[in-house]
Amino acid sequence: MIQEVVWGVSIVLMGTLAAVFAWVAIGANATLADADYGSVIASAYRLRIWLFGLAIIVLVGANYDTLGKLPYVSNMSASSSAKAMQPVEAVAEQWSWSIKPAAFRVGETVEFHVTSTDVNHGFALYNPDMRIVAQTQAMPGYINVLRYTFNEPGAYRVLCLEYCGVAHHEMTAEIKVSAH
Repeated sequence: MIQEVVWGVSIVLMGTLAAVFAWVAIGANATLADADYGSVIASAYRLRIWLFGLAIIVLVGANYDTLGKLPYVSNMSASSSAKAMQPVEAVAEQWSWSIKPAAFRVGETVEFHVTSTDVNHGFALYNPDMRIVAQTQAMPGYINVLRYTFNEPGAYRVLCLEYCGVAHHEMTAEIKVSAH
């Protein structure tokens, strides 16, 4: 719920900022007509308006394309597609992970329910090449939901990305992904 409110407020503020920029650009053209060199400046301002418009289109397109690919779950999408996903309980506790189940197949989409019993931890999922593929926070009293589709077989590692004490470097777990 709060995510949708923050998103809505952000959209309104971005729209207001864009409207202020447009108002300044349009107002600048009106005051230039009185100057001796108004035609040269007006030409430059027309170019600036087109470039600003192009930047808006590119940024909106880039945000639309990338925000849809985030691995986080919204309340609306969680209820509609939860049936097709494997739920996984991932519980952090100084200095270990409890991940159940911890074996999957290639192409399977899992929904990690990540929490902690003591302090904040960083849940980071690494592929067999040790490249991070997904991450979220493990926090006491809260469950973060993270979806991930395993695209290659092998041993995936879960490491803690948030310093959680003297044995932080020992906080690892392994997830096995089979070809079929």
